[in-house]
Amino acid sequence: MTREAMVRLQNIHVLSEPKEGAVAPYKILLIVHIIAGFTALTAAAVATMTKTLDVAHRWHVSSGTVFFWGMVVIFLTAIPLALIRPNTFLFLIAILSFYFALAGWRYATHRRGSPRPLDWVSASVMALAAGIMIILGVFLLSRRNTNGITMMILGGIGAALSLSDIRTLHHGGAQGPQRIAQHLTMMLAGSIATITAFVVTNFTVQPAFIVWLAPTVVITPIIIGWNRRIRAGKRPRGMPELS
Repeated sequence: MTREAMVRLQNIHVLSEPKEGAVAPYKILLIVHIIAGFTALTAAAVATMTKTLDVAHRWHVSSGTVFFWGMVVIFLTAIPLALIRPNTFLFLIAILSFYFALAGWRYATHRRGSPRPLDWVSASVMALAAGIMIILGVFLLSRRNTNGITMMILGGIGAALSLSDIRTLHHGGAQGPQRIAQHLTMMLAGSIATITAFVVTNFTVQPAFIVWLAPTVVITPIIIGWNRRIRAGKRPRGMPELS
């Protein structure tokens, strides 16, 4: 990542500068955050390509595991970054992206699908954060700030997926094709967040919301297509039975 890109990442929706004593920790966290972002981005690409090319399932599992833990590091560094240098937008996006990765991971590893406390808590927190994002988006638009469009759309996606999860949990969880389809949806949604962060920090387009929403527009059809394939009972080579 170029120096210009790092500066741009630091300045996205920033409300204030970090305190003098927090500058060094902030830079260290930022570097770790960027490395984790590139790692997750690469792993997401590999995981997606293994399913697209229908190669052995173990490659998908391995790259998906790297993606998840990369997202964990992104989340654990984004929160203090957003607190050291107060940034409401980064804070909310961190919750959004991590929820997608966590939910996707849970759907992949919890084959029985029965609801657990972590599932209820994470979905509820995401629903709350999504509501805040939508309200903040309306506020930004009232100030003629087009970033409000981005906030409202991302908040809407977060609300739709988290409420869908809550509904699934209420009905006893997901199994079979539904579980795999939910896993796919959440992991690709997390990939959208990772790709969005990359393009926003490396490309400048006006109005800015075009760059923010481009990955969503491009990847959403892939999510829909894969969902239809999985729900129709089609299994990529090497994938275990949809149970």
